Amino acid sequence: MHHPTASANVSGCRRSTTTITACSASRRTLATRTLRRAWRRLALEWHPDRAGVGTTATFQRISIAYAVISDPVARAVYDKRRGISRAPKPAPPPDAPIGRRAPGVLLQRISGPLNILLARGVVRESDDKIYELLLDAHEISEGGMVTISMRVPVTCDACAANPSAPCAVCGDTRVVEDLFAAWLAVRPGVADGTILTPSARLPGMVEQVLFRVRHPV
Repeated sequence: MHHPTASANVSGCRRSTTTITACSASRRTLATRTLRRAWRRLALEWHPDRAGVGTTATFQRISIAYAVISDPVARAVYDKRRGISRAPKPAPPPDAPIGRRAPGVLLQRISGPLNILLARGVVRESDDKIYELLLDAHEISEGGMVTISMRVPVTCDACAANPSAPCAVCGDTRVVEDLFAAWLAVRPGVADGTILTPSARLPGMVEQVLFRVRHPV
């Protein structure tokens, strides 16, 4: 079984088995697109489905780190703790509603591979093809981050240049499966029925994957 080493380099930053924040701290001006690309590469390589169950904790730390440094509020708190100053952003208008952001805490009970979560009964698929997260009272009250991995259909890169030509990779279906890690922010006090959209999509993803919050009956 392949186990990724901790010394590889991603987007010019030395990778750590702890968090992506080592990369972010060394390159304060890292663009959002570059950050997302680095996170996805790390997540795919350290995902337990590929690297083995022994990497679950590392994968969760990577996911939490990305949630913190990609969220302006959470990032500001992190930077303040490290003594990093940033230009303050203008405050919103007085009448603009300010919602409570999801804290950078992983909700482990409802995070993991989709097939396992479905088998455990903490996630279910509804008739309208939306995955429902069955939150408990504490998760609803406190909120947090959820990461769910699954395989999703994406367009076949091998035959994209010539869609009419035979393709041995996809068997002429023009679609293949790829590993996708859905990252979801659950705000504190989230309402029953709230639709959650993953923070990023895979290139060529055929359909958007949606999730719905469900409160205890």
